[in-house]
Amino acid sequence: MKRSDYYEQKPKHGVLRIVMWVLGILVIFAVIFMLYVGYKIFAVGGTIHSPLDREKSSLRSHSVDLDKGDPFTIALFGVDSDAQRAEKGGGQRSDTIMVLSINPNKRTTEILSIPRDTKAEIAGRNSTEKINHAYAYGGPNMAVKSLEKLLDVPIDHYATIDMDGMKEMIDTVGGIDVTSNATFSYDGQSFSKGEQVHLNGAQAMAFMRSRKEEGAGGDFGRQERQQIVIQGLANKLTSARSLTHFNALMNQIKNNVKTDLSLGELSKVRSHYKEANDEVNRHQLEGSGGIQEDGLYYFVPSDSSLQENKQIINSNLDL
Repeated sequence: MKRSDYYEQKPKHGVLRIVMWVLGILVIFAVIFMLYVGYKIFAVGGTIHSPLDREKSSLRSHSVDLDKGDPFTIALFGVDSDAQRAEKGGGQRSDTIMVLSINPNKRTTEILSIPRDTKAEIAGRNSTEKINHAYAYGGPNMAVKSLEKLLDVPIDHYATIDMDGMKEMIDTVGGIDVTSNATFSYDGQSFSKGEQVHLNGAQAMAFMRSRKEEGAGGDFGRQERQQIVIQGLANKLTSARSLTHFNALMNQIKNNVKTDLSLGELSKVRSHYKEANDEVNRHQLEGSGGIQEDGLYYFVPSDSSLQENKQIINSNLDL
């Protein structure tokens, strides 16, 4: 066996130390930090790195210094794979949108879920549409700028995962354990509020995507389940048993994850932000939904909810 083959098959001992602290923040970080295992870091890292077309947020007076542990935000996008829309030249829509405000000094991470149907100004198009259209039109660049217009907070970084890739990751690690937040049935699956269940990839997608079914709780119920699934997968990825699936997970990361964070920046986050998962608070935009003048359904966030969550995020950024 060649020396390089040996290191590919036997990840470095430090992997467990690297990923354990990610527990409770988000599955994206849990996945990305596994890139530090073995020499595959170089091949995979270059594949997932996709920078934004700017040096910093326009809402920042200066760039975030990750070396110093400056608080920062990251937008998380879960995109769908719609082959039919792709054939017509359409892009991926962000089915899941979250903004995290991460502060290692306060030892706190604030997570805000944004309904995909939220009525918002789409940056660069001079239009008001559903917020998830921004990713389809202009990828993470337009999506990040549109989020900044909506929330009036700086978005410093982003990470995107294809939802089909999340399904595959859940299957690869042998499923996840979740506790249902509601009693409902969807796509042949039934769930009871307060019941802990073990889900495979397809079942987890059904659990996470339901919103209109009786008892599912609409957009708010779905957003909460998205966070539950993400934390469930994070729990599994940060367990020692996940290391047995290292090669398969690396391939799925390479095919399904994009982020503007470089390998050097990821290393800085790993070094300086360990304490940010001591307290993880979850939030949702509040408002009302209905058919608007263009005949389409939108979720319209209330001004009070926008202001409240702006304050929560900025306060955790020390702004």
